Amino acid sequence: MDNQLKDFNRICLNIERAVQRIPAKAAKKAVEFSKERFIKKNWVDRQEKPWVKTKKKGGSTLIKSGRLKGSIHDLHIGINYAIIGTDVPYARAHNDSGTFSGTETVRTHERSSHKRKAHKTRSGQRIKATTVRAHVVRSHKRKYKRTFIQRQFIGRSQYLVDQLTGMMTSEIEKAIQL
Repeated sequence: MDNQLKDFNRICLNIERAVQRIPAKAAKKAVEFSKERFIKKNWVDRQEKPWVKTKKKGGSTLIKSGRLKGSIHDLHIGINYAIIGTDVPYARAHNDSGTFSGTETVRTHERSSHKRKAHKTRSGQRIKATTVRAHVVRSHKRKYKRTFIQRQFIGRSQYLVDQLTGMMTSEIEKAIQL
């Protein structure tokens, strides 16, 4: 009888430790899932939904510097929950899609009118490439309207919920085993 009580107490302690570790493990798994979306270029809920391809040449969709992908991390881990997210300001525009408009200020800068390419004349004489004319563009404000296509990388996913459920079940089963 005394051994059974010790085993029961040990199992209870193991379960308690497992339950305390689960939120951090769930956050890690969710962050990995979100970062994997950038590699696979899709969103997985009940089924895979590939991202709309970009016209961008070279590189990868939504990855220019890697800032957005690298910024996904656990924001807060509580006793029975974990919140992941990003602090990049343009993340919501890409994740949720939408049209954004406003005004922006263009700084003063110098612009070349056009460049004459190096070429040969009809007589075969070679002409060097030259800048024809440069002029200064003064500082000004302009209106913009930008539309973003949804390329979801973070959010609720049934596939992720199933993976987390499996992880939690295995953690509890490991704790119960003697």
